[in-house]
Amino acid sequence: MRACLLLFLLILVTSCQKDIIADFDIHIESVNPADKRYFDIRKIEIYKNDKIFKIIEPVELAPSLDKNIKLDSIKGGKYSFVYESLFGETIKKEIKVDDSKTYRVSINPDKVSRKIKDLSFGKIKNDEVKLVYKSRGCFHQEEDSLRLINKGNDYFIQVKNGRVKKIDKKIWAFFVNLENQIRQIPENGECTTKDVYIFYAKGKTDTIIDGTCNFSFRSDLEAYLQKNKLQ
Repeated sequence: MRACLLLFLLILVTSCQKDIIADFDIHIESVNPADKRYFDIRKIEIYKNDKIFKIIEPVELAPSLDKNIKLDSIKGGKYSFVYESLFGETIKKEIKVDDSKTYRVSINPDKVSRKIKDLSFGKIKNDEVKLVYKSRGCFHQEEDSLRLINKGNDYFIQVKNGRVKKIDKKIWAFFVNLENQIRQIPENGECTTKDVYIFYAKGKTDTIIDGTCNFSFRSDLEAYLQKNKLQ
């Protein structure tokens, strides 16, 4: 009698469980909503409950994955999307599927989660840091520069025309984050256009060369300066 009761309860619980059938709407996109460029990403590994579920790779003859990928008939569970960023960092994004709906999954190849210590802009104290940024290619050669200055609790920026303007910590944080990304640009690259970033701080010079054609830090910086009326 007891065994029958337990069996009845098991059947009742099983019948009441939610039958989940969901979809994944995967978007390969920038962390910056204004950046609409195409990213060359060639593999996404999907794990379900820590076991490999599916490996997404380009179809035959395609150089990389489509910007938008859809997967249907997804059952409930914990899913992890693993891919390599443009910085060579392994990124893991987790999605818990607990409802029959479409889950939008954002894959950000330009995301960087590592934080470098002792950044020039980050540790500036009653001093200044100069950044020279250049772009060189077959048909162009451009160069510009700026200075960040700290005096006590105040931060200032000086651009090429010599004008000095006080900035808040939000703007200062933008430059710290920018330097953090620039310093993690992979060294390999065969692009014909080279972007060069030179940091001058405390009598020392650091040069980072971007020959990957994967980043747009120079144009992003110029757009930021213009948007915030810092030029």
